[in-house]
Amino acid sequence: MKNWGFLITSKEIFNLINTKSNPVMNGKNIALLSYIPFLGWIIAFVLYFESKTKDSIARFHLRQTLGLQILFLGGSMILGFFRVYFLLFPFEIICFALWIVGLLNALKEEQKPVFYIGHYFQEWFKNFIR
Repeated sequence: MKNWGFLITSKEIFNLINTKSNPVMNGKNIALLSYIPFLGWIIAFVLYFESKTKDSIARFHLRQTLGLQILFLGGSMILGFFRVYFLLFPFEIICFALWIVGLLNALKEEQKPVFYIGHYFQEWFKNFIR
């Protein structure tokens, strides 16, 4: 098959993000990638489990973002189902603020849980993300 120069194959993508051959994909970068909702979290999850060294900062922030995403989706669905629309916008603002706090902690490479609920996320998902 002819390579047209602008097409990239899945093998080349894997080589770019492969943590075994790419020292740039360290724990901090995996933690930051996990803060991209849904698809970024899945990619970070796969990269974390493919890495030889299980970095504690990546593990910590994977748990935080999984909890934040479940909280956001679950809370939004429950408030929308019961048509409590006047609480939906403040709830989403609070979730966004918690997401920003977690992202800033990942940028600073700190393992500080988000306000009030972050330590629960660490406890609940400790067996899922080891």
